[in-house]
Amino acid sequence: IEIDPTWDGGGADNNWSTAANWSGDAVPTTTNAVTFDSTSTKNCTIDSLGTWSEGTFTIASTYSGIITQDVAITTGEFSQAGGTFTGGSTNITVNATFTLSGGTFTSTTGTLSINGNFTPTAGGTFTHNSGTVLFDMNSSRTFDVATSDTFNHVTINAIGAQNLDIASGDSLIVIGTLTLTNGTVNTGTLEAQGNVTIGSTFDGGGAPLTFTGTAATQTFTAAAAYGGVVTINKSSGTVDMGTGTIDLDSFLTISSGELKATTGTLSIARNFTHTGGTFTHNSGT
Repeated sequence: IEIDPTWDGGGADNNWSTAANWSGDAVPTTTNAVTFDSTSTKNCTIDSLGTWSEGTFTIASTYSGIITQDVAITTGEFSQAGGTFTGGSTNITVNATFTLSGGTFTSTTGTLSINGNFTPTAGGTFTHNSGTVLFDMNSSRTFDVATSDTFNHVTINAIGAQNLDIASGDSLIVIGTLTLTNGTVNTGTLEAQGNVTIGSTFDGGGAPLTFTGTAATQTFTAAAAYGGVVTINKSSGTVDMGTGTIDLDSFLTISSGELKATTGTLSIARNFTHTGGTFTHNSGT
């Protein structure tokens, strides 16, 4: 009978690949549920995963050490309630739910791909590490985040018109590029402090999209219609729609900052409200 391994720190080094660091003196294999808890709070360096690639990864609240990523990781569920996880430069793939209820999670500078619900709560700290979070979902998922969390680059790729629900009252704050490739976003708010790109296969949804921040120029390009309210609320700077057609299926509001319309066609299905800031027609239609 295969017993799921717990980190016991019995080896002479801190390496994941050292069998003596695991209960049963065996490195985790493909589908093992790996646990870090009070059995040993010794630090761990994920130097080699061997055959472990699709099990589950649990960091209990009783673990106080540091886990450092040196190689790419693929897991099922990822759950962290304590300790420190420090991402490297290679990708992390979570094929089920990502839960952060305690401790500190510093993401990879590469891509963190999530195909399950994303639940970092007020009890844990998420640091984007200038990387990308990819919601690469094949079914509808929920994004529930502490209000203080920000993300660098975010891509939503909900395959087959699936939906990413941002929890009611939450904002997904993106300081880098927000890319909407596929699927829908119907609830919560998308807050863009950088550029926004909507691909031709994006299915829309009704979540508000708000441009904020102080970047001198944020670009907004859309090859498909956007269904939610779009608001320009920048304390300074410009949102530039570039060229081509921008199709908005709901309201457009400018409250502060500048909106430079596309040189092509800006289509607004409902109301256009201009209470502050600047609207520049840019010789478009």
